Amino acid sequence: MGFDTPDPGQLRLRALLALGIFNGGRLQQWPGTWAMASVTHYDLVLSPRADNLVLITPTPSNVLQYLVPRGRPMGLPGLRLEETTADSFLLRHVVIGARMTVTDRPPISPFGGDFDGDRVWNVQQELTAAEQEALADVPPMTDDASVLLSGLMSRIGLRDPWRNWALGNWFMDPLDRTSEWGGGPGRRLWGHGGWWELTWGSFPFRGDVARALTDPQAGIAGADAVQVRRGWDVRLGDAVLALRGEDG
Repeated sequence: MGFDTPDPGQLRLRALLALGIFNGGRLQQWPGTWAMASVTHYDLVLSPRADNLVLITPTPSNVLQYLVPRGRPMGLPGLRLEETTADSFLLRHVVIGARMTVTDRPPISPFGGDFDGDRVWNVQQELTAAEQEALADVPPMTDDASVLLSGLMSRIGLRDPWRNWALGNWFMDPLDRTSEWGGGPGRRLWGHGGWWELTWGSFPFRGDVARALTDPQAGIAGADAVQVRRGWDVRLGDAVLALRGEDG
């Protein structure tokens, strides 16, 4: 259905975005210092393309400031504002070269409100030493692991039309099962090579994430999932994304 891409640059960009967004709160690994986790509190629709990750939100100027650095430890290292149009912010990662677009649902302009383009760095801002260090410190990952992490990012708000599972932007349950679920805030995505573990203590259900990544229509081609004692393992080739609860 187009959620995944064979483009290496897009895979890397989406995997880095996943590290920033899925590390936050008391469980986080150090990419949580990029302060990107709260972006999931916004209404987000991901529209992945082969060579561009399009993020649709009613508040693009707010979301933009969680994604693009602006002179403080916030945003994805190396991501920059390249161009603005009447209804979109066009972003590019200055190391990877991959593109990303943040837009809204026309006809509302993304420049509504008090957004100032100087609040985020554009492509004229060179990569800083701190950003170079942060990117160098990201653990290596296999190609299959990149696909799993990239797929996690691309499906962040996905919902099964038959109501079998829903991810709800990792913020709420569109299927109104919230009363069945406890736990506290915080999440951690970390690993090395082909093994990565995502741990969290609130919505969505771990089984729902496993189903979204392996759905016959919307899932990652070739991925499968197996329920284990502590949660679920999603497997692709040589890689495993372990889905765990903080109590497991």
